[in-house]
Amino acid sequence: MDGQRLQTFFFLSLLLGIFALVLFVFLPYASVIIIGGTLAVILHPLYRRILAFMPRQESLASLITVLISLAIFFVPVLLFGAAVARQAGNISLSVTTGKGLDFINETISFVQSKLHVVQPRTAINIDQAVQETARWVTENFGVIFSGVTNFLLGFLLTILALYYFLKDGKKLEETLIALSPLKDADDKEIFTRLNRAIRSVILGSLVVALVQGVLISVGFYIFIVPNAALWGAIGTVASLVPFIGTSLVIFPATIYLLATGNIAGGVGLALWGLTAVGLIDNVLASKLIGRGTRLHPLLILFSVLGGLSFFGATGFLIGPLVLSLLFALLDIYKKQLGPQGI
Repeated sequence: MDGQRLQTFFFLSLLLGIFALVLFVFLPYASVIIIGGTLAVILHPLYRRILAFMPRQESLASLITVLISLAIFFVPVLLFGAAVARQAGNISLSVTTGKGLDFINETISFVQSKLHVVQPRTAINIDQAVQETARWVTENFGVIFSGVTNFLLGFLLTILALYYFLKDGKKLEETLIALSPLKDADDKEIFTRLNRAIRSVILGSLVVALVQGVLISVGFYIFIVPNAALWGAIGTVASLVPFIGTSLVIFPATIYLLATGNIAGGVGLALWGLTAVGLIDNVLASKLIGRGTRLHPLLILFSVLGGLSFFGATGFLIGPLVLSLLFALLDIYKKQLGPQGI
């Protein structure tokens, strides 16, 4: 009996040790796996429809789904991101090369003239700031290049993970249910609620935010506001702020157009913000969420900001996903382990 217990203890220790080792091996690619799995959940209805036309052709159906998602979603998002990076780089370049220095110096001189009234010793050394910025870019060029390389590698791995999650996702789910110590019915309910929560948060909030950001960029292009793509990206995050939302970006741009004498552009942009951008939340979100539970926008905002801080750029998706998982498990807890379920 003691020998049997020793064998069991040794086996469990070995199993936990190997599991921890494998976990550390996969940890650098955790974000790729999480994002790939999340996208597979979102694209699974499309995959099922394609598979209905070609039964028993899971590989081909998965490949077609990935290609469609690349054409409709990933490529436009990458192009939009490239436009944002280019415009941000142009702004940085204009400052570091001195092309945009005249306007900045005039603005700072005006501010200094006003500050001297209150504090005569106040001074802003713009030349020193520019030199420090240029030095930082030079010193971190290798880091920037490495970041771009890692992003491209992560993107390719995410597409590969998406393909296999679509193709073998059902088998993976059945394996996890078989290995779980919970009842099969409870495991299936966890997966169902998690899928519903993912669609509610990801589709109902983040996709709507991305659409609003794109519409902001389109409006800025139409009414000739500089750096439209960059402001659209800022508007994507601003749309998650409760009550204020996209007005954080549209209102200052409207004031800018009116102040520069473009009255028609200012009025047009204000109307664009109220209609095309403002109403999309009510129209699109209700269709995307369906029967899912919509979380409080403040929680979603903090999950996005916290995810960006903790996970980097992928945290924009991982943060809300972790929040979705938490609320899915809380629903299970209330049913199975809460006061009424005990």
